Amino acid sequence: MADDKEVMDVLANQKGSELFEQAKKDYPYLADKDITFKYSPNPNDERMLEFYHPEETKRPEYIPAGKVGIEVFNPKTSTLDILGDYVSHYGKQADPNLKSLYEQFEQSLDPQAMMNRYTFHTSNLGENRPYEKWYEMTGLPELFRGYTFKQFGPEEEAKSYYTPQQLEILDKVRSYLNVK
Repeated sequence: MADDKEVMDVLANQKGSELFEQAKKDYPYLADKDITFKYSPNPNDERMLEFYHPEETKRPEYIPAGKVGIEVFNPKTSTLDILGDYVSHYGKQADPNLKSLYEQFEQSLDPQAMMNRYTFHTSNLGENRPYEKWYEMTGLPELFRGYTFKQFGPEEEAKSYYTPQQLEILDKVRSYLNVK
């Protein structure tokens, strides 16, 4: 007879499979992507999800080396969150269209505004990496995702973080990915 942990693992795998399949239905852009997906609900983990780049060597053993991986920790993670993480950490370099839009967005940023965001992260969110590492791994991807993938709250509020030029670029990304 299966113990409680085995039953919970089976249920988590089923929910994870359903979540990833739903993400591919909601956003057909993901349908042909080779992504190792793991659903690991953990109420003690502060992360929503974690992205593993194919070149990253520090990864769980269940996400094969050399492959894109996404692991979901928070049961409230949406299919749009999954798309956003993939696009902002990998699609922006693997897809020529996204790469071009990402570069346009980056060129539109005010360096002082990004330094102010970094200061906020170090003062309030425990950030301790050098600016360049934070910018590449967190700052730029987070700002790119905020409006595009509805991670900065209601749309009107989210728009306040961006210039009209930036919103035009991000709306092109939304259109390309079929984000409504």
